[in-house]
Amino acid sequence: MICPKCKRKYEDDMPKCLWCDAPNPNYGAEDSPENESEPEIKPEIKAETPKPETKTAKEHHHHKSKEPGLKIFWLALLIGFTGAHCSSSGRNLRGALYLIFGGLTYRIIYLILRENGFTIPTAVGAIAFIGYAFIVFLFLKDVWKISLGKYRNRKTGKKYESKSWMPALALIFTIIHAVMLNFDGYSTYEIVWNNGERVTAKMKLAVEDYMLAQKNYFEQTGKIGDVKEIRYMSGSVKWNGQFLYRMDGNGLRVKYMTSYHCPYKTEWRIHPVLHNGALDWEITLPEDSRCNEFAHQLVSLKESLSNVPKESEPAASTPELDKGVDGVGVVPDTTQHGDSL
Repeated sequence: MICPKCKRKYEDDMPKCLWCDAPNPNYGAEDSPENESEPEIKPEIKAETPKPETKTAKEHHHHKSKEPGLKIFWLALLIGFTGAHCSSSGRNLRGALYLIFGGLTYRIIYLILRENGFTIPTAVGAIAFIGYAFIVFLFLKDVWKISLGKYRNRKTGKKYESKSWMPALALIFTIIHAVMLNFDGYSTYEIVWNNGERVTAKMKLAVEDYMLAQKNYFEQTGKIGDVKEIRYMSGSVKWNGQFLYRMDGNGLRVKYMTSYHCPYKTEWRIHPVLHNGALDWEITLPEDSRCNEFAHQLVSLKESLSNVPKESEPAASTPELDKGVDGVGVVPDTTQHGDSL
């Protein structure tokens, strides 16, 4: 560098002239633009990559994808057949299908028809049971999904958290529903199969047991007793399958408690009576021919009792034959003869 004042030469990186102390006009001129431009570029790069904002969004999305599953678990476990847990998680269509085919809607319709005296075809009951069984399988599947933390809403993507005790409770309720489903299936089979033959056969056996108990009591005491005295049943009411047995004086009243094959609360009455000191029976059948066709065993029982001769009725007498000497029977002369002349 040549000093503009004394015209002597000195190094370029020196701030002033060594000879006259004149300031170096070029000292720091090249470094200043670079130093000024660097701070301007760095803030622009930081502004273009908002990394903290991206991380915050991911954390917020992850928090939204997990929701407490306690409420939806209890809804599915206790009233899953109504579809309440589906509606609560955003699956409204599936919840509506659960409600329609899950048994609740059919039970309401069944009760309305039953109370109004309608007879429901057994095919309708069979189809309703199949639908109910399918819905039970589906909502138990939902219960297990929730208990394992795999249940989510397909529309929102929300996933429900599970608790460690949920699988154990899901297993217990699965066993309970399996037992109940097996029982309902067997009851439906008895009603549907062969025009309810198995149901009415049980009713006939119950009636015959009552008649036998009454007969044994009569032979021991010589009188007719009620259902408690003859030890047929401990209380005044007894439930057995689709029939309700209750005391009717000294007799027995059998009431039908469903609406398949025969109207609801149709009654059959069995009364013991004394006929010339002997035990006899009066069986009152319903007027509806469908009920008599349904419970044909009781109709046959009444017919068989009416054909049995009463014990007190004397048999038709025939003249006794006297044996002659040669063994030939001779009819005795019973006419009265007058005095001989």
